[in-house]
Amino acid sequence: MLPIAVPSVVVGLALLVAFSQGPVLLNGTKTIVVMAHAILVTAYAFQQVSAAVTRLDPAYEQAAASLGARPYYTLLRVKLPLLLPALTGSLALCFALSMGELGATAMVYSADWTTLPLRIYALDDRGHQFVAAAVTAVMMTITLAVLLVFSRMRTRANSVMQAGKKSRARVASGPSELLSATART
Repeated sequence: MLPIAVPSVVVGLALLVAFSQGPVLLNGTKTIVVMAHAILVTAYAFQQVSAAVTRLDPAYEQAAASLGARPYYTLLRVKLPLLLPALTGSLALCFALSMGELGATAMVYSADWTTLPLRIYALDDRGHQFVAAAVTAVMMTITLAVLLVFSRMRTRANSVMQAGKKSRARVASGPSELLSATART
């Protein structure tokens, strides 16, 4: 949760200090820019996914285990599909936050590889406001298109989850109907 409370410039400076000397020298590489973005958005993704994990009904896992499913299979075939809406939502949030990140990136970027927010800032700083506005429009269009794809993925994941709940309700009502039918005879 620390990246939420700490300004992004401080995160960028910390990465710059930590990786500007050996044994791991990342100063001026694309890796340090990606690392800065990952550090800044991981806390948001963790919050969203951990909330979904705590809301997950343990009956799904218990049902899979009672049917003989191994933990790995339960994770891949039961839990992951149920967590897919939260995962796609957190991925969309992380992408949107990363597209707007300027502070940490300004500290660690290399001269041969810059992000769109840095390009916009540099264009505006040099007096090219119209070009900066055009690049901003391109960035907004790209961001909107990617977020629409994530929204579609999340909608599909929600429909899969709702179908699973409906089938679970049918299975849960099945034995009680069977017992009441045998009691009547």
